[in-house]
Amino acid sequence: DLVHNVVKTFSHDDRVHLIYGSAVPAVSIALTCLIGHLMSKFMKKPEGRKGVFTVGVYSSNTIFIGLPINIALFGEAAIPYVLLYFFANTTFFWTLGNYLISRDGDRGQEKVFSKSTLKRIVSPPLLAFALGVSLVMLGIRLPKFLMDTAGYIGAMTTPLAILFIGITLAGVKFRQIKIDRDVLMLLFGRFVVSPATIILITRFVELPPLMTRVFIVQASLPVVTSAVVLAAYYRTDSQYASVVVSLSTLLTLIVIPLVMVLTSLLP
Repeated sequence: DLVHNVVKTFSHDDRVHLIYGSAVPAVSIALTCLIGHLMSKFMKKPEGRKGVFTVGVYSSNTIFIGLPINIALFGEAAIPYVLLYFFANTTFFWTLGNYLISRDGDRGQEKVFSKSTLKRIVSPPLLAFALGVSLVMLGIRLPKFLMDTAGYIGAMTTPLAILFIGITLAGVKFRQIKIDRDVLMLLFGRFVVSPATIILITRFVELPPLMTRVFIVQASLPVVTSAVVLAAYYRTDSQYASVVVSLSTLLTLIVIPLVMVLTSLLP
């Protein structure tokens, strides 16, 4: 699906935007991570929450929730830009995020870069995106029957992703959600600080309007669900991670319409 959509929606003439546009999510996530870390220090987070807090502030659920939302809002033309943000988000999460959460646990501190983190970064979506971009850059056209087959398979991904969102929301245990200052500050970082960094950077870097809007939406998504997995694996505060993931996912129903109103006001 990703190969089909990248080849279909991305042209060779867009390569300039691809090159400097790909740096915007990375800079934004790095800046948001720094702000989240400073917030954690200032608030004197208890042990077991520091890493989850920082990771929750800067990491988005960019594929399972971000991809169908962006397609619904902007159409298939948004897919290449969704994947640009996904690459930066995934890289930061499985390297720096994995390291930060491991520091709070009792399984031992992980390295920022290792063979295991590289395997997690080099995921099927990333490989498909790289293949699609390579085909566009080299001017290679796939046979029609392959493109049609990929298109038919890809047509199933958005409905399946929407089902996944519904299953995630249905699995939220409302009795376990306890909103305290730590949760509120993380949500503030996720839904306010993160998209604000994109808006700030794009004031100085000119991007296509669609790319800017997609990046803002991607930066406003709920906390990535893998944060709960890492918190449980490293024996940190996994309950806190579950609460912020569940609550941020629920709040997306309110946040995304507000973000769309905000992006409509941008030039």
